[in-house]
Amino acid sequence: MRRSKKLSPQDLLLAAPALVVALLLRVIRPVVTIRFRNLPADEIGPLTVVSQHYLRIKESQPKPRQFDFWYLKESVKVSNVYMLAFVESQIKIHRSRFIELIAAWNEKLPGSERHLIESEVRLTLLERVGSKLRLPQADRDASSEYVRQIGIDPQKEFIALMVRDGAYKSEVLQLNTHQRSDKELYRNQDINDYLPVAEKFASMGVQVIRMGAKVERSFDSQSALVIDYATSGKRTEAADIYLASECAMCISTNLGFDHISALSGKLRVITNQALIWQTSTLFYSTDVFTMQRFVETSTGKNLTLAESLQFAEIRNLDWYHKVIDRGLQFVRNTPTEILEASLEGWQRSKSKWVDTAEDLELQAQFWNIYDSFFPDHKSRFLNGRPHIGAHFLRANKWWLA
Repeated sequence: MRRSKKLSPQDLLLAAPALVVALLLRVIRPVVTIRFRNLPADEIGPLTVVSQHYLRIKESQPKPRQFDFWYLKESVKVSNVYMLAFVESQIKIHRSRFIELIAAWNEKLPGSERHLIESEVRLTLLERVGSKLRLPQADRDASSEYVRQIGIDPQKEFIALMVRDGAYKSEVLQLNTHQRSDKELYRNQDINDYLPVAEKFASMGVQVIRMGAKVERSFDSQSALVIDYATSGKRTEAADIYLASECAMCISTNLGFDHISALSGKLRVITNQALIWQTSTLFYSTDVFTMQRFVETSTGKNLTLAESLQFAEIRNLDWYHKVIDRGLQFVRNTPTEILEASLEGWQRSKSKWVDTAEDLELQAQFWNIYDSFFPDHKSRFLNGRPHIGAHFLRANKWWLA
């Protein structure tokens, strides 16, 4: 077990029995397999995706001689208590230090992988197996009435706008991790870049609900149909999940939260995506997305997609500062690119979008470049590939050179 922190008297008392149990698991494995996994409840995305993925695996691949123990670590600050309760209505979650210690010992012993619940998430499975995520009717009714009382009309179409900034990671997630605060700085966006798209949809009579548990600044619009729910002082965890699941469409910057919309059968428009290989791992076939681009800091040269992917720091993007230290800068999407991709997503969600011959050719060019750098990803697109924004590609044909 890890010795990163001092063991409590209770841990010292339970450590030996936990080791005995971990060893016994290997003895009885020919008869029955017992597996463990910590539920990642500190972030809403993993909490939702991991639990729903697990349920679909169980549905598609039942194993009668296998028993699974999910547990919640004592130290975790839960990101959304309502969503955790919903997951617990589907999966038994243990709050047991003894089970934590058994799982910790298991990871130190040979054959540990046989006793771990699979961790790889395959969105293909989420799309092909099982029913859509659906909240209990009583909860939907209660949340519908609540959002009506705070100025959102649940009987009319609304878009959930989810734009990440630095507030959530700095104020919430840092309680659960020890990451550098600038690791994913490229994911933080300026909410004001999304004002044109919000007001465009408002002019179409569609409500736009700005979401967020923690945000840095208010979202100010002249339209009554653009509602800054995040700073209203009236948000609740139950209403958060309701709005994400019942929206007509979601406009996002690739947050974990937007998976609630996708798993509820709603189209996502993902803007300012920087980590390109996530299009094959964390995107759904119905998604519309736009990419950030890159420029050389010293020369001001705009890099094509292929030139960008020559850099390991971009191809395997993890740390913001590694890209900056390489002499490169991120180029975020313009408000126009965000607007056009969102309008395309809206039309696709209504089955009204028609690709032109040029659109299809540009899509093919993008994915040919992608496949040349990630040839082993082709099998991940079993339900079809997501759509990179048509306007984005038309306006940036040089990027595909």
